[in-house]
Amino acid sequence: MPALLMDAWTRGDVVWAVLVGLAVVHLLVCAVVLTWVDLREHRLPNRWTLALAVGGAATLWGASILQGGERLAPSLVGFVGYPALMMLLHLASRGGLGLGDVKVAAGLGLYTGWLGWEAWAQAVFLGFVIGGVVALVMVLTRRATSKTRLAFGPPLLAGAVVAVLFGG
Repeated sequence: MPALLMDAWTRGDVVWAVLVGLAVVHLLVCAVVLTWVDLREHRLPNRWTLALAVGGAATLWGASILQGGERLAPSLVGFVGYPALMMLLHLASRGGLGLGDVKVAAGLGLYTGWLGWEAWAQAVFLGFVIGGVVALVMVLTRRATSKTRLAFGPPLLAGAVVAVLFGG
């Protein structure tokens, strides 16, 4: 996304660049708060998962409308598709994957979908890879067992942030 911002700025598309810049800042703030809470309390508060989605919609969809709405459809698909995937995993894991993870996926899907299919796929892939690596390290260092419940929100958030800032 930084390249998109620089390109818009040099073209003189200042309002679009400001909206997208605000979206990035909003994503980072929500990601920090949600990560902190999930690591401490093993939950992702509804007010922050909702804030992530609403703030992303207001800024990114607003920016999209300024340019003819081209990015609205992929963003909506990401907004619906990522939590749908997570809901399937929630059901398959019999609650091992929490509903907070399903809810946060909506906002993350909105952001990454806005950038396109590649960023969305990167976020999903990286979230699971980061989560797997963290779990493996914790098991190998004997800080966790197969019965330990690990917060999965932070890896999902990290995967999306990496995809937004460096991928796509």
